Parts: sequence; structure tokens; C-alpha cells
Amino acid sequence: MKKISIINNKGGVGKTTTAFNLAHFFSKAGYKTLAIDLDPQQNMVRNFGMDEKKTTIGDYLLGRTDDYEPIVINDNLHLIPAGNAENDMQLLTSESPLYFEILNEFLSQLDELYEIAVIDTAPAFNPYTTSAIYASNVYSILIPGQNEINGLNTTINFSKKLKKEVSGIILTRMEKTALSEKVKTDLEEAYGELLLNSIVRKNVMLSESILEHKSIFDYAPNSNGANDYISLGREILKKEGI
Repeated sequence: MKKISIINNKGGVGKTTTAFNLAHFFSKAGYKTLAIDLDPQQNMVRNFGMDEKKTTIGDYLLGRTDDYEPIVINDNLHLIPAGNAENDMQLLTSESPLYFEILNEFLSQLDELYEIAVIDTAPAFNPYTTSAIYASNVYSILIPGQNEINGLNTTINFSKKLKKEVSGIILTRMEKTALSEKVKTDLEEAYGELLLNSIVRKNVMLSESILEHKSIFDYAPNSNGANDYISLGREILKKEGI
């Protein structure tokens, strides 16, 4: 199972929108996909329109259940919610100094069930985000802006402390403005091939689709948002060798 996490310690950069739509894209492409919400805000679970009180990632990591019961979205897409993440993270860190390895150990038990896992994370390097970085291939995401670039650099440096290199950089909410173009140019010069070719343009339908608890492919299949996430999904599949 390939595992990818969407990371940036700056909020509002499109992490959940991207994780949500990528999970849908992979499942629609025929891959057995697991979406994992590690953000205490549980925005991904709400995007799916699902019950937050189902069996959570904390239940699995802390051994509160021996049964594996993900939320079934469809035949190819399952979901694990974050639950009471703040409390569970405190308990997790008390388990072992190597608490961040527990998620990876859990996911290794699911290798035969899924081909790809998409992990949504909080805008903070908390125990769950640290666990996600350790367990997965890291894709850092940002929107055009200096603060967001600072967040990208922080993500890269934090990942290196866990001996992980960032696999790719995703630029979202791109507009036809001087600022957006400058940020794109700066990223190309600073990070080269790490910046993915597929860029997600700013598109109001992406926000509208979330309100309807639908992926952009179901809500507006011919929109720029759908086309951009199709391109991004295909590029990640190729990069991951799937």
C-alpha cells in the first residue's frame, strides 16, 4: 500500500480539499483507497458527510478495539475518522518515546486491503502529523504567499528530522495575478522538480462541492477544479509508481 500525506503547518492552504478529492480520484480510478483524517477539526469527515463517532484512528492506535471497521464510502473508498484526537494524541505520546511509529505499524496490517492511503493532517506538527510524516510519502501543499512558503520550508525541515524527504510540492488556488506567478517562479527556482506540474487553480466550485459533501468530480465534473485534480491525481500515481 502506498501512503501519502498532505502536510503544511500553515492552515487554509487546501490540505483537506486536496486529500478529499485525491481520495475520490484514486477510488474512481479503480484503486482500493483508504482516507484517514488526522486533523482534530475533523474537516475531512465532515466533507464526506459522515458520523464523527464511528471507530476512530485513536481506537486502533491505542488498542481500544481489535476489530477493523472503517466507514465504507463505496466499494473502493473507506474512511477512518480522527475522533477525539487531542485526548488520543496525549495518550499516544505516553505509550512510548517512539509513538510516531505506531501509525506505520497499524497501516502495515492493512497492506492487503488497500492500494493507496491518503492522510489529511492538522496545520501543526502534533503527534498525529509527526506519525503521518514518518509513515508516508510527504506532499507539502501551499497557496501563493510568503507565509505559506515559510510553512513549506518548516515542513521540509521538520520532515528531515524524521529522516524523510518531501516527495512533492502542490500549489493550489493559483490565480492569474503577479503574486501567483512570482510565487510559482520562486518555487520552480528553489525546488525544481519537487514542484509538481499539476497546479490547482482557484475555483469557486471546489468550495461549493464541499458544502454538498461531494467530490469535485461528482459536483462539477467539467470544471477547472475537476480537471486540475484529475491531472494532480495522475501525476501522483505516476510519481508513486502505481
